[in-house]
Amino acid sequence: MNNEDLNILNYFGDKKNGLYVDVGCFHPLDRNNTYLLYLNNWRGINIDISQFSIDLFNFMRPDDLNFKCAVSEKNQIVKTFFQKELSQLSTTDEEQAKKVFQGEIKSREIQSYTLNYILENSKYNKREIDLLDIDVEGTDYKVLLGLNFEKYKPKLICVEIHKKNIKEDKIYKFLTNKGYTHIWSGIFSHLFKIS
Repeated sequence: MNNEDLNILNYFGDKKNGLYVDVGCFHPLDRNNTYLLYLNNWRGINIDISQFSIDLFNFMRPDDLNFKCAVSEKNQIVKTFFQKELSQLSTTDEEQAKKVFQGEIKSREIQSYTLNYILENSKYNKREIDLLDIDVEGTDYKVLLGLNFEKYKPKLICVEIHKKNIKEDKIYKFLTNKGYTHIWSGIFSHLFKIS
């Protein structure tokens, strides 16, 4: 949306066969931060709470692992809030839904897993992550809490922070405490590289 994909591609240069994990993937082409990497022979895991999104990924990116579920800090059943079946603004954060949505808010229950659980039960369970991309409308921090950074060591993280002064946000503090350095900002998305 704000050239995140170009900045990510530039960061990795000509690297081939990288691994991405895209949480809140939405669409395989449109406003997608991993599509250019996919064209560069990367593969990975795409996760979204919309079945239609996952159907699109299964059709357009059959070499990736594509999962319909929520991602959080623990394995549990959660409520998802949305207005239409295919929307970038679906979320498991009710307060975020009330703040951002206009009109009727629909909800349903969905299974949520930690990133650790998803990775451990995939063919990538022994690989380090090159790019971790998170865009889950207000629950990005919970996604980070469910990842074993010692094992999976993401080299670059793209994550949304909605505070004007990002240094005051818990995501910024969490990542800098894990040894990450902030290197780029769009409107809401921010890139952090491992130091």
